[in-house]
Amino acid sequence: MDGAFFDPATWQRRERLLGTARGRGAAVFVRGEGGDYVLRHYRRGGLPAKLSDDCYLWSGLERSRPWHEWHLLVTLQAHDLPAPRPVAVRVVQSGLCYRADIVTARIAGQALAQILGREPLPRENWREVGACIRRFHEAGVYHADLNAHNILLDEAGRVFLVDFDRGRFRLPGDWRQSNLDRLQRSLRKLASLDVRFAFNESDWDVLIQGYR
Repeated sequence: MDGAFFDPATWQRRERLLGTARGRGAAVFVRGEGGDYVLRHYRRGGLPAKLSDDCYLWSGLERSRPWHEWHLLVTLQAHDLPAPRPVAVRVVQSGLCYRADIVTARIAGQALAQILGREPLPRENWREVGACIRRFHEAGVYHADLNAHNILLDEAGRVFLVDFDRGRFRLPGDWRQSNLDRLQRSLRKLASLDVRFAFNESDWDVLIQGYR
């Protein structure tokens, strides 16, 4: 697979670029021969990004972030967990650093944040969100950035988690509650920024009911 497959500009020239998602590691949606895909270039955040927003210290392929995410996604598919199907990954070493991209099959759904920015979510859907998170936690899956943008719902109400960069398997522990706390902070923040954002604490209570 050549580098053009990972290049959004190439897909745009072919008029197959469908759009982009919000966020630091803005994902790009494209239409390929075998279906719709999500292209994501690995980008850094925080203080390291001031030096380079996409250069990571090279310490071997098996210790790189895309290598770990790829294998985690493969395992999630094997366990039939609702997560993106991995399609391709690229790691390009240059001296002491590397840059990387990952491609996954696009899930036909909308982000929870996008839905709530438009309309309230029915109680049953909130319960399903909680139940979905519990499935991952019961399998020992830690999601490093569980927020309202990384939870998708399709037209049938099925719930998916996406963006497993820095995710991993962990033994049961306090990280489960930390995951939930992170999601709650995300929802509260979005609600504080937009009075139209359809989230309140009773919604969270229903989510926790589904989780339990």
